[in-house]
Amino acid sequence: MRDEELLILIGVVLLVFYAILYGVVIVFLMSLSKLLRQVAPRNRTMEPGQVWLNLIPCFCYVWNFITVLRVSESLRNEFEDRGDYRRGDDHGQALGITTCVLNVCQWIPYLGSLVFLGAVVCFIIYWVKIAGYNRELAEAPSFRDDDDRDYRRRYEDEDDDRPRRRRRYEDEDDDRPDDDRDGDGGYRRRYE
Repeated sequence: MRDEELLILIGVVLLVFYAILYGVVIVFLMSLSKLLRQVAPRNRTMEPGQVWLNLIPCFCYVWNFITVLRVSESLRNEFEDRGDYRRGDDHGQALGITTCVLNVCQWIPYLGSLVFLGAVVCFIIYWVKIAGYNRELAEAPSFRDDDDRDYRRRYEDEDDDRPRRRRRYEDEDDDRPDDDRDGDGGYRRRYE
């Protein structure tokens, strides 16, 4: 009976651990998505919604590398566009790649438990760096053209191909003349 209780306890502890781990990862991905939304669309090499692909098991080990590279490249493009050239700043790329490599190395037997602590430390430092860029982009004036605002206004719903419905008028709100209530511009009366 004690072995069964121990197995149940271990299972509950692991379940709570993974729930907390996924919660932390979701908050981190929200931060990354927010960062990419603050980058002008022309400077992005990755759309904000693509960061959520990091939640797919096994696939995330490859997509983590792609995410780090594209986020750092998007940041580099944005800062250059704003006229802020940062010589020697890799925009978190080296730290992010180190975190990804340590995450992959956790699967190596006997080495995984030793690498876990390093992966957690690098992850926290990378997250703090991303949060700093997030704050910096939010506070710094943007030197973008007004084209970005027009672009967002025009194309924010570009994938919606449904035809637009005509507005239905109520009798009391209708501005059309009384003889055109049927909406045909008087066609029936003229040609019948």
